[in-house]
Amino acid sequence: MQIAIENRLPLVNLVESGGADLPTQKEIFIPGGQIFRDLTRMSAAGIPTIALVFGNSTAGGAYVPGMSDYVVMIEQRSKVFLAGPPLVKMATGEESDDESLGGASMHSRQSGLADFLAVDEHDALRIGRSIVARLNWGNPGRLRRTESPAEPKLDPDELLGIVPEDLKIPFDPREVIARIVDASEFDEFKPLYGSSLVTGWANLHGYPIGILANARGILFSEESQKAAQFIQLANQIGTPLIFLQNTTGYMVGASYEQAGIIKHGAMMINAVSNSRVPHLTIVMGASYGAGNYGMCGRAYDPRFLFSWPSAKSAVMGPAQLAGVLSIVGRQSAASRGEPYDEEADAAMRAMVEEQIESESQAFFLSGRIYDDGVIDPRDTRSVLGMCLSVIDAGESTAEPAGASRYGVYRM
Repeated sequence: MQIAIENRLPLVNLVESGGADLPTQKEIFIPGGQIFRDLTRMSAAGIPTIALVFGNSTAGGAYVPGMSDYVVMIEQRSKVFLAGPPLVKMATGEESDDESLGGASMHSRQSGLADFLAVDEHDALRIGRSIVARLNWGNPGRLRRTESPAEPKLDPDELLGIVPEDLKIPFDPREVIARIVDASEFDEFKPLYGSSLVTGWANLHGYPIGILANARGILFSEESQKAAQFIQLANQIGTPLIFLQNTTGYMVGASYEQAGIIKHGAMMINAVSNSRVPHLTIVMGASYGAGNYGMCGRAYDPRFLFSWPSAKSAVMGPAQLAGVLSIVGRQSAASRGEPYDEEADAAMRAMVEEQIESESQAFFLSGRIYDDGVIDPRDTRSVLGMCLSVIDAGESTAEPAGASRYGVYRM
């Protein structure tokens, strides 16, 4: 729903819900209400909402079709009611059955909740596609897309061999860029300054883009200032930014602290946070610490974020994190004048490293919706092209004709 709202995309819900899981109601009650609120706000903003009801939709599940602009129900399959027969019996003593209480036929003929009555699920999908086809939903094309973009000159299949299995080994992101952008053409910005971060302009499927890509993992003060300037330039001309992540974070150490790494890193993070152009992020390899933030990680709301299977993300690397805990433990024991248990320390470090390693994997993080999917590297160009097309469709600044102060009321 967030993606649909940000990019002004019609939303299709395939609905089958028993409502709130009652034993965990405390976690569900507030977010559930927000879902219904957002459905009405989407409608008020002129973004169509469509519900195809495939089965029982009870209680909270009933409000999804109840608050959608278009509702399709399936004969003998769809059931929509605020309370099913058992709860009605408990609350009022009334005997009822599913069909009379909330069946598709009743809602199509009596209550008016259903706008279309389908004969089966395939028919419901056909009707849903017909509704979308009639929405007159066009692409205003505000990103100045060029026609007939050229394919990359270099083979995208070679993307499989660019990222080393050991993420400590650096790789040149220009090799990635040359295999995803139009005609493999990339106009690099400040190539001799802050060389650990590659920045520049290109086109992708005809759309103009700016690219920020980590070259050697570590971000220094120069890279941070270069990034902040580049992001400001992209905002001046309204060009979307693509972040290609492979970063171990900002550089640490006395000399770097004295040179202002905190304020320069904060400058980069400030620029990312307040940039108004669309951001898309690909996590290719490492994504550790505040480097994840500066390179527009999930917490910084990129429109879309995808990971390669090689990606790893955490506060810091497993060995570094375990080592920090070990040092803290040693210092704590020394301050108490106690001997340090080396055997316990080794066991702790092994356990922590194993835990952080498993929790930093791409599929673990994707399972927590920290990205929008793990993709095959060879599909990167196509995925980014689709995302840019989606963004382009939502970039119109004019209020659409269908917008009003209210959502569409169920009649």
